[in-house]
This record gives sequence, C-alpha cells and structure tokens, in this order.
Amino acid sequence: MTNEMRLWLAVLTTRDHAGDTAAIASVFSGRGIQIDSFIGFGGNPQDSGESQGRIMITFSAFEERSRNLCQVLASLEAVAEVHCFAEADIPAELMLQALAIKGQLAEMKG
Repeated sequence: MTNEMRLWLAVLTTRDHAGDTAAIASVFSGRGIQIDSFIGFGGNPQDSGESQGRIMITFSAFEERSRNLCQVLASLEAVAEVHCFAEADIPAELMLQALAIKGQLAEMKG
C-alpha cells in the first residue's frame, strides 16, 4: 500500500430505483471523499425483468481509504457489483469514455 493520494475509478452495477444514487453518494460524503465525476445510466433491462443502472465515479483517495470505500459500496443493497481501479489500472477504454463524457459536459452551455 502507498501513502499517496491517487485517482480511482469505481464502476458500479446497480438497481435502477429512486434513491440509489443518493445512497451511493452518501458513502463518499460520510467518509469525506470528494467525487470528481459521477456518470450514470439507468434503464438497462435484464432477463429477470428488473432494470439495472451503471455508474462510473472518479475520486481521489489514499489506497486504504479507497479499498474501504469500495467494500462499503459493495455492501449496499442498491449495488449489485463494484469494480474499483487505481489510476494506473483503469482500462484505457473506460478512461477514454469517462474523459470524453466529462469533456462534452464541460463544453455544454446552459
């Protein structure tokens, strides 16, 4: 483990219910971790008839804190699956997608 603050990416598969994103965000705020970007999509139908969501969250944290946060996220009823990546381990395709969406949102004028 390292004592350096690093960038992390959490990719979550979730239920698609009201309040789920609030529960996820509260895990971060309760630990004093700032979310850098939060990109989510819902309405992905599954064979079971349920709808799933996918969320990508980037944040900066120390390794131990990040591992703890990812364990807590995985324990939430709203979360079916969690994958947490340190910056050096983020799959290139995921990083490109996140940066592209973040850039497009930054360019939007309201």
